[in-house]
Amino acid sequence: MMPAFLVDLVVKLLAGNTENSNAIVETLQQRAYRAMDLAERRLGTNDYFAGNEFTAADIMMVFPSTTMRVFSPFDLTSYSNIRAYLKRIGARTGYQRAMKKSDPDFTPLLD
Repeated sequence: MMPAFLVDLVVKLLAGNTENSNAIVETLQQRAYRAMDLAERRLGTNDYFAGNEFTAADIMMVFPSTTMRVFSPFDLTSYSNIRAYLKRIGARTGYQRAMKKSDPDFTPLLD
């Protein structure tokens, strides 16, 4: 997901964050949607990305799923499994401790 979100961010910056009908821009944005669809399906069958236990894979997915959306907004309304996953992550004691230490004034996008 991270590469797809970075491409989406660059595309938005290059396009001036406006709607752009350029075929290349549309293709790159569709990659971001495909990545989200894949994550949505995966989290529909597992609590976490690598199965039903929290792993390093989930740590890697938190940034593109939360903080990256501050810079490159992505509506998760239709992604109920991803939203439920982010709530599970946000409820973890370790996540809450890490956020207090790293950036106590930041409100992560956990919905």
